[in-house]
Amino acid sequence: MKKSILNIITLVLVLTNIILTGIMTFVVIQSMNNSNALVKKVAQAIDLEKADEEKETEISISDTEIYNPDVKLTIKLKDSGDGKEHYAVIYPQLKLNKKAKDYAKYGKTVESHAGDITQCVQDVVQKYTAKELQNNPDQVRDEILTQLQEMFDSKFIIGVIFSSTTIQ
Repeated sequence: MKKSILNIITLVLVLTNIILTGIMTFVVIQSMNNSNALVKKVAQAIDLEKADEEKETEISISDTEIYNPDVKLTIKLKDSGDGKEHYAVIYPQLKLNKKAKDYAKYGKTVESHAGDITQCVQDVVQKYTAKELQNNPDQVRDEILTQLQEMFDSKFIIGVIFSSTTIQ
């Protein structure tokens, strides 16, 4: 008699487990499908943004102009903790997109903003140590580019170039 009560309890627990597993499966699968659909939409949106950015960066050389302010910037770099003062001598240049919609507005007057541009370059470069500037100059140029685009509220500036960089 004890064995058949244990068998009945075991059978009830097994059936309850199967029923609950079935219910969970349908609930979890539906929510996973919804989550996957959301992730897929977000991924597609990111790919679209990336494709738009790639289209913007595909500018022919004939559609670009280099603005050279003809200044030599000597900038004191952030203290690296080695007890020495480090300086960077940079000759910055800007790569401008002649086909950009704001080029007509800002392209001809960019020379009058040379002081603002050099100040922006100095402000950004001062944030970095000599080692950081040597190891990752692209990060510095990208940050300068972002700040200049924000300053002009336009994307007609498409690149920052250091024609010559000396770090001491």
